[in-house]
Amino acid sequence: MALRVPCPHCGKVPPPPCDCPPLPPGPPDPPAAAEEPRVRREVLKLRRERRRGREVIVIEGLPGDFDLAACAKALKERCAAGGTVKGRAIEIQGDHREAIEAFFRERGFRTKRAGG
Repeated sequence: MALRVPCPHCGKVPPPPCDCPPLPPGPPDPPAAAEEPRVRREVLKLRRERRRGREVIVIEGLPGDFDLAACAKALKERCAAGGTVKGRAIEIQGDHREAIEAFFRERGFRTKRAGG
């Protein structure tokens, strides 16, 4: 059974058709949901160390094709902390594990905490 909805312009209820112009198109369709970043196979290890009474987060397990210097720079800016690249590891000064995990999660990496 069809609904009997009156015309919004003239108020006539079908079946007699009204002479009103057609309605404008409705709102556009919502955009498609953003695709989740592809989860990489590597599991990064976030290790907390104490050095001379201060904490340092050491990030290990980054893939060989990953630009460590650019990643370290972005992490230092995001955490507002100092840091360096030593070998295949990134060191960030201070306990910023939550921010570091969020940073790598956005890029599709999985992380594992170690050291308390």
